[in-house]
Amino acid sequence: MADLQEYLAKRGISSAQMDEARRDTQAKIDAYTLREARKASHMTQVQLAQAMGVSQNRVSRIESGDLDAMSVDSLRRYVNALGGSLTLVATLPTGQVRLT
Repeated sequence: MADLQEYLAKRGISSAQMDEARRDTQAKIDAYTLREARKASHMTQVQLAQAMGVSQNRVSRIESGDLDAMSVDSLRRYVNALGGSLTLVATLPTGQVRLT
């Protein structure tokens, strides 16, 4: 781990920048997973948008990993339109809280 820290330090990459890169990468992975779930449901972006009551552009933004488009309400509507339900888990120092 020290080697990685040295490598990053030599290149002027801060831990905050690494955290941001991790968040961006996870957003892309999540977006890909949502897109594949839509495709597995044999729905187009237009069909999903109609089921959600939003524009096709909004669905496209969600599926591209646009964090601004990924409000909890948008994600809930996306998942509900695919026939699923969204469950959030908050991890706190005292334990996890499941939010439905």
